[in-house]
Amino acid sequence: MTLPTDRDARLLFIGDIVGDAGLDLLAEILPDLQRRLHPDFVVANAENASLTGENPVAGAGMTRHDVERLRALGVDAITGGNHSWDSAETVAALTEPEVARPLNVVGEAPGRGAVVVQRAGIRLGVVSLLSATAMPGVGPPFEALMRLLERWKEDPVDLVLVDFHGESVSEKQIFAWSVAGRVAAVLGTHTHVATRDERVLPGGTAFVSDVGMTGPSGGMQGYAPEVFVDALRHRHPVRGPGGFAQGPAELGAVLVRVRGGRALEIERLGPTS
Repeated sequence: MTLPTDRDARLLFIGDIVGDAGLDLLAEILPDLQRRLHPDFVVANAENASLTGENPVAGAGMTRHDVERLRALGVDAITGGNHSWDSAETVAALTEPEVARPLNVVGEAPGRGAVVVQRAGIRLGVVSLLSATAMPGVGPPFEALMRLLERWKEDPVDLVLVDFHGESVSEKQIFAWSVAGRVAAVLGTHTHVATRDERVLPGGTAFVSDVGMTGPSGGMQGYAPEVFVDALRHRHPVRGPGGFAQGPAELGAVLVRVRGGRALEIERLGPTS
């Protein structure tokens, strides 16, 4: 899975989009990012783009309308996570060709665990993987990825980008080291908190523990905290109405530069990028 040694590619990854505030911010700034950074591919995690239930625990996810908005902005592939099956609306979004839900779910599940997109003669494989720290009961992510890479030998891709969706920093780091040199990037999502550990591992795999959130900054992970605080204080499950935070929107994103199939650099793009 290598490009010609003189061929460069740029991968722009947008971290967990939360609500209309995140979508609106992306609509505002993505055209400028595309003009300045010239990404060959734009990939976004959008599993928090909508509330499809009473509160974030009862139902988050993305809808077909969210996918349409991102498609119109020029997003090439969209990844999900533990909220991929929260409601009939989120399941319907999994039928869209750009959307990858986690690959390593056990048994039959709607949607596909990876998508392949092509631009300018480059085929990018985008894989969504889920950690048991984010959703108990999923299959081993390393084995799921190895099986997929074996299948892709029959229909080769030039680059592989992995969205690793999980809580644990150490688990994300261990996974990235286990596939170093096999994929172009392992980019962590799910916590909505940007980490400052971006680096290129031996073999040319770009890594960051968490890309961060693209959404409203005034609450807790993009959501209003009250429903969670009430559950903590009164020792009951999260219940009752809950919504998105109201603060200014922030950007969580990284740009990965690749040459010959190997990452050369990963750059964090901050709130003012």
